[in-house]
Amino acid sequence: MIIFPAIDILDGKVVRLRQGRLDSVTVYNDDPVDQARRWAAAGAEWIHVVDLDGAVTGEPVNLPIIRRIVGEGIPVQMGGGIRSMEMLERIYDSGVQRTVLGTALITQPSLVVEACERFEGIVAGVDARDGKVAIQGWREGTEYGVLGLVRELEVLGVRRLAYTDISRDGLQTGVNYGAYRALASQVGIPIIASGGVSSLQDITDLLTIGLQVEGVIIGRALYEGVFTLEDALATACGEES
Repeated sequence: MIIFPAIDILDGKVVRLRQGRLDSVTVYNDDPVDQARRWAAAGAEWIHVVDLDGAVTGEPVNLPIIRRIVGEGIPVQMGGGIRSMEMLERIYDSGVQRTVLGTALITQPSLVVEACERFEGIVAGVDARDGKVAIQGWREGTEYGVLGLVRELEVLGVRRLAYTDISRDGLQTGVNYGAYRALASQVGIPIIASGGVSSLQDITDLLTIGLQVEGVIIGRALYEGVFTLEDALATACGEES
C-alpha cells in the first residue's frame, strides 16, 4: 500500500482544513518545498499535492511551487482546479506523474474521456458528504451517489479512484472503513483512501480489504505527530511499528 503524505497549498503555505472549510485553516509550514524535502527524508515514495487556491478559483495557481516539489525527485500526485486539457498538459509537462480530476468528472465528461485516452496517470477524485458527491472545492453539492458516479467513470475510461469522505476529512476521526470495503466489492479499479486517518490501526484496517485499496492519503495525523511517516510506511508494508 502506498502512503501519500499530503501537501495542501493555500496562499503559498502548507495547510490543513477541517472538512474542506476555508474558515478553518491550520498552517503547518510556510514553505511547501521544504515540507516535500522533509517527507522525502522520511522515506516518502509519493506525495499528494492539492492546490487549494486552484480548487476554489477553478484553475491551478501554485504550479511554480509544484514544479519545485517535483524537482525534489519524488513522484507527485496533484489535484485542485484542473478543468481543461491545456492545464493538464502544463501539469504533466512540469513533471507531475498523476493528476486528480474532481469537478470536471461531473461538469466535463468529454474532458475526462480525452484525458484518460491521452494520459496514464488520471485519478478520479470523488469527494462526498453523506453519500452525495460534492464539487467546486467541496462547496457545491450534487445529487450523484458515489457508486453510481464511479461506475459511470469506469465506462469513461477512468482507471483509478481517490475517494474522500468529507465529513471526516481533517478531523482524525478514523477512516470510513465500511465505505471503502463496499466500494472495493462493487468497482473494479484501484482505490486510494482519504479523510480521517487518526491512527496506524486505520492503515491496518484498510490493508484487510486487499490490494484494491492501493494507497491512503494522510495529512493532519502526520502534521500533528500522532504517528510518523516512517511508522505509517512500515505499517503499510505489514510490519510492526
